[in-house]
Amino acid sequence: MQNLTPEMWKMIAFGFVAGVILTYLVLRLTKGSIRKQAKTENELQQTKAELTQQTERLEKHFAETADLFKLLAQDYQKLYRHLAKSSDELLPESQKALFLQNFINSDKSTATTDENQNQQPRDYKEGSSGLFKAER
Repeated sequence: MQNLTPEMWKMIAFGFVAGVILTYLVLRLTKGSIRKQAKTENELQQTKAELTQQTERLEKHFAETADLFKLLAQDYQKLYRHLAKSSDELLPESQKALFLQNFINSDKSTATTDENQNQQPRDYKEGSSGLFKAER
């Protein structure tokens, strides 16, 4: 090895101190962003977990609501059949048309369907209104 002069030692020491200071500054500046990034990732994971829980609760709620509506519809069907059967037995012949006879005997609650119920409603008038007729 060559002999190092005091000026070279000063340059080495200055380079070492400058390197330490620069390393400290880089770590200080990036450490905050790393913490911020980790904090943001944790918040994201928490938010995803909360969203998943909320979605599960909503699905459970709507499934239970659908089951309750199904039970409610079945109870209304039973009530209607009871009233129809009772009216058939208790009312005079002239008033027996209150309830449909085919509904009393059916097991399902399908109301009579008209052909018009399957068609879309019409929102226009037949023929022209005369609004765009040319005046002569």
